[in-house]
Amino acid sequence: MTLRSAYFSDFKGGPKVLFWGDARAMNQLGNLLRTSSIGTGPLALGSFIEAVDRRPIVVQTVSRAQGMRPNASGFEWALDPETMTDFAEMIDVLAESNTPGHQYLECDKPGEITVLASCGEYPADLTPRS
Repeated sequence: MTLRSAYFSDFKGGPKVLFWGDARAMNQLGNLLRTSSIGTGPLALGSFIEAVDRRPIVVQTVSRAQGMRPNASGFEWALDPETMTDFAEMIDVLAESNTPGHQYLECDKPGEITVLASCGEYPADLTPRS
């Protein structure tokens, strides 16, 4: 299954950006975060992830993590290298568990949109309500 993303204005009690797919897709997300943690420039996820809602996500390496925030065309996920590595490790556990599950990837910052990474819980055709 392809790694997918979408923004949901009310998903499990509030606004969330959801990344979902199978174990292979979760491994891809973990690897993307690891790659970003060693780089300095922004990484547009559009070539790696299908944005079901057509709202692109850019990972930006910063000195202090701020989390997921909306921008003009989609979202910016502002993370420091340590947080990227921590999130990648959480996703590794999720991908290796061999059972459906999810992880919340949060920085606990004001104004941040919660990120939910889900492995094997949602169908490929999941879409946000309009």
